Amino acid sequence: MSLSYNFGVSTWLWESPFKTSSISLFPKIKKMGFDLVEIPVEDPELINGNEVVEALNANDLKASICGVFGPTKDLTADDTQLHENCFKYLRKCFELGNVLGTKFVAGPMYSAVGKARLVPQEQRNREWSRAVENLSKVCLIAEQFGQEIALEPLNRFESDLINTADDVLKLVNDINHPSAKVILDGFHMTIEESDIRKAINTVGDHLIHIQISENHRGIPGTGLTPWSEFAKGLLDINYQGSIVIESFTPENKELAAAVCIWKNLAKNQDEFASKGLAHMKTVFKN
Repeated sequence: MSLSYNFGVSTWLWESPFKTSSISLFPKIKKMGFDLVEIPVEDPELINGNEVVEALNANDLKASICGVFGPTKDLTADDTQLHENCFKYLRKCFELGNVLGTKFVAGPMYSAVGKARLVPQEQRNREWSRAVENLSKVCLIAEQFGQEIALEPLNRFESDLINTADDVLKLVNDINHPSAKVILDGFHMTIEESDIRKAINTVGDHLIHIQISENHRGIPGTGLTPWSEFAKGLLDINYQGSIVIESFTPENKELAAAVCIWKNLAKNQDEFASKGLAHMKTVFKN
């Protein structure tokens, strides 16, 4: 079976937040051999979509959008204003996506990242119901823009709601809307899954996006990730989407602290990207 992958890299590898001037990274990303640039949207107001799409076209790059969900954007919170903040933010992400030609917004949009607590089952059930109800509303917004959402499981240290492929599949099934899809991130999977190939098969054709780094957030191929099983899983389900390196620059201290990167993971970020891509092309053969 012949598969077709787009290999991409998140601009978080070099800087944060993404802003219009970040398009200066695009020529380098293209020269390295990537097909796609992933844009983490921390603040939509910092991004001029028209200028970004011109730079994408000039460098023959595609784009994907990853949402960012901090404590002010929480669809499971008691405070409904936090729900509204998330709806407004996602609407802006979908608007930007339509300018850039993307088909979905990805991320752990069901709850605020870092919300990891031991709570009573009654509260857990209540927050699950809120996630389902509010993500159903998000799906309707996405549908208005002709887009989808890709829901991302996070490891237990970053979320207490959705950690595994089984969890996210249940969430998608409970939402029961065609716009609700899945993104899997190899970093989180190496913490939470017992069998990566099985996890990929669990979500099956709901899977529309893949992010990778090593189990230690470093260069793909330098850690414990079972890459051959990862590749077999994608082959099993005839995955045709993108595979994107997502790691973070240690130069932005606020970002590095948020993702617990206390030391450099490569000699420099360009080496991280280029060696990571070489590994991707070896493991995930088109």
